[in-house]
Amino acid sequence: MAHQENADALHRALLRFKVRDLEGYLALYDSSVIHHGFSSRIRPGIAGLRHHYTNLLAGFPDARIGIDDLIVDGDKVAHRFMFSGTHKAEFLGVPPSGKLVRAPGVHIHHFRNGHAVEVWQVFDNLSFLSDIGAVSRTRAKK
Repeated sequence: MAHQENADALHRALLRFKVRDLEGYLALYDSSVIHHGFSSRIRPGIAGLRHHYTNLLAGFPDARIGIDDLIVDGDKVAHRFMFSGTHKAEFLGVPPSGKLVRAPGVHIHHFRNGHAVEVWQVFDNLSFLSDIGAVSRTRAKK
């Protein structure tokens, strides 16, 4: 598959995510996909990713993942994104805060035969978890 086609597949998948077509979004990924990053609790395979995104969309029903930058290098597609959504239901054991959450991140998708087989994610976990009230950004006094 041409490298630009991988980038196009990512764009199509994010459009499916935007309209809450989770299965359409997950079609981007190989059935044995491995996700490194946000939560080490994401089990390998499409079932683990489905579970993660089902919980994410339950907690943040208006979730958005935009593409700020996109870089294609061989069989890898990297994109810098901004996650945003309103914390309306429990997520990661944290009760709903009603707060709008915004946190930046980067995904690097490794493609094989038109599907992402591996994903590396770097995400501003501190901003995300602080915004939903899971952790405090207050520094300890000296």
